[in-house]
Amino acid sequence: MNGQAPPPAATPGLPEQESFIRKVREHIKTDPDLQTQYTYRESRRDVKVSKLGKVTLGPLRTFEVYPSNKPGRTYKRLVSVDGKPLDPAELARRDQAHRDHVIAVVQQEQNESPELRAKRLQKEAKELQERRDTIDDGFAIYEIQLVGRETLGGLPMIVATLTPRPNAKTKTDVGKWMKKFRGRAWVSESDLELAKLDVEAIDDITIGLGLVGRVHKGSRFIFTRTKVNNEEWLPAEARFEASGRTLLFRKFRIDTITQYSNYKKHNVDTSETFALPKDDDDHR
Repeated sequence: MNGQAPPPAATPGLPEQESFIRKVREHIKTDPDLQTQYTYRESRRDVKVSKLGKVTLGPLRTFEVYPSNKPGRTYKRLVSVDGKPLDPAELARRDQAHRDHVIAVVQQEQNESPELRAKRLQKEAKELQERRDTIDDGFAIYEIQLVGRETLGGLPMIVATLTPRPNAKTKTDVGKWMKKFRGRAWVSESDLELAKLDVEAIDDITIGLGLVGRVHKGSRFIFTRTKVNNEEWLPAEARFEASGRTLLFRKFRIDTITQYSNYKKHNVDTSETFALPKDDDDHR
């Protein structure tokens, strides 16, 4: 031994690219589908645009979310505003309003005509297909290149660059937005799950069908997911850092974060927690 430090260990080779991407694609499930298995907390500030084009962020609102796989029954239960708990009387009023709404929806479905039922099921199927089409758009739009390994949250990740193909055809509105962004993705090597997405706008983007304004080139979207109870990977945080101009040429800059936490798995439709009376079997 000459007292010199040993050379660093060689970085393990990356997985075969096409095979890895194919496996990730086959493994993907949409977050809305996964989240129906859990109750959780959601905290966010909504972006508001005044009639004069001023862009501001609303108060920090925290919700207890009781999901349902049945459209119109998920309950985002507002529990605090800027850290102050909602008044119990107001909370009870909102609970009752949601209960009344869901009971009305159930009764409407029980009494709907075959034609209306077919129309409703067709709409639900279309919404499900749009979620699948959004995933298809992502893989069609981006040229994916595996570029390295990193550790994120103590877990080994494969890092990939995402470069939009200029002539890619899209099926969804979200896909049209994707074509305006490039960035990186971090994927859990063992679970084949997306853990982080960091993308930046490569061009100005029209928002609100041109009626609101434009988001400028350089705006960023950062999305992270976490492994819950050593089971599913679920959303943890979505951050949007943007600058732009409204239709009335007012400049704006926003930095808004939506956080998801307190995931608890359940085996029933949690919309019934507040929606349906305990002793009313007719609505179950």
